[in-house]
Amino acid sequence: MRFARHLQEHSIHNPFPGIVRLEQKIGRDIITRIGSNESQPLPSPALTTFLGETAVTMASLYPDPYAHDIRRLAAAINLVDESEVIVDSGADSLILLSLRLCCNVGDTVITSAGSYPTFRYFAEGCGQRVVEVSLQSGTDGALQADLGALAFNAHQYKASLVYLANPDNPTGHYHSQTEIERFRQSLPADCVLLLDEAYLEFAEPRHAASPVMDNTLRLRTLSKAYALAGLRVGYAIAPAEAIAKADEIRPQFAVSSLAQQAAILALQAREAAESLLSTTISLREKLRDALLARRLRVLDSHTNFVSIPYPDSQAAEQVQRRLFAMGVAVHRPAHPATSHLIRITAHPAALDEAILDMLIL
Repeated sequence: MRFARHLQEHSIHNPFPGIVRLEQKIGRDIITRIGSNESQPLPSPALTTFLGETAVTMASLYPDPYAHDIRRLAAAINLVDESEVIVDSGADSLILLSLRLCCNVGDTVITSAGSYPTFRYFAEGCGQRVVEVSLQSGTDGALQADLGALAFNAHQYKASLVYLANPDNPTGHYHSQTEIERFRQSLPADCVLLLDEAYLEFAEPRHAASPVMDNTLRLRTLSKAYALAGLRVGYAIAPAEAIAKADEIRPQFAVSSLAQQAAILALQAREAAESLLSTTISLREKLRDALLARRLRVLDSHTNFVSIPYPDSQAAEQVQRRLFAMGVAVHRPAHPATSHLIRITAHPAALDEAILDMLIL
């Protein structure tokens, strides 16, 4: 696995590995915690009413820095080893971690024009040169990442990393697992593929496992399929050597005790997650049908949203402003490649007749 130069031959040791690692080291449970300088629970009736006594006590204690239980559950779901999973505070933090792990200041990284903008935001902050590749228009009007052009530019610029959101945000397009594996093979051997699979469960609700691929980091989130967007929990799947190196530079306590416990319960609630996916996909299709009935074009989507392409960005902005005036927030990407799109979440509120009618030019 390719790492940033300063990490190649240097190991960094976590000064606070946490209670779980201590228990593993000494071979017994810790029953009294008086070594971490943790305060007693805050005696606030308002906080106790809001969180409950158990959560208030949990909030007073440092979390497991390595989120062992989440790693174990995520590994089982994706049929990989626990050593091939890392947990951080959402997919965005994992994007930043991946750039810090694999890229040097001045390295070139490749992405699709108009794809998830947080990648560029972090890459520029880390000092990388961002090269954007134009989206490809399908015969049915779909917009999708041009995998061939991404690979060509990765070779052309000797890129250290290529970012691909699959399914994509905001276009909703999905490349099959076979296409992704072929794409990985077409990249330079030492080029890292950062595969953002935040919406994968909506594309493959019954086949969402993520096999480990060489020189590839696959990002997953509990924000979408598990409805924990406000708690910021995500995980990445990668070769064990990459996970071990990433653990050396990841903030130890990024995921709180409360967020970890909620993630554990959500990952264990497989039937609930499948019900949410089924409900959301049904809402997506109802929203799509309602838009088509109003003679609006709709991009094919494999996510929890649909996107409407308008003739140009001015038309899309006009529609967005009308909805803002109603107090309704829909998303219009800022990037010129996708600024003609209006993205709408598959939610019962999106089926309101007044909102739907406002989307008509």
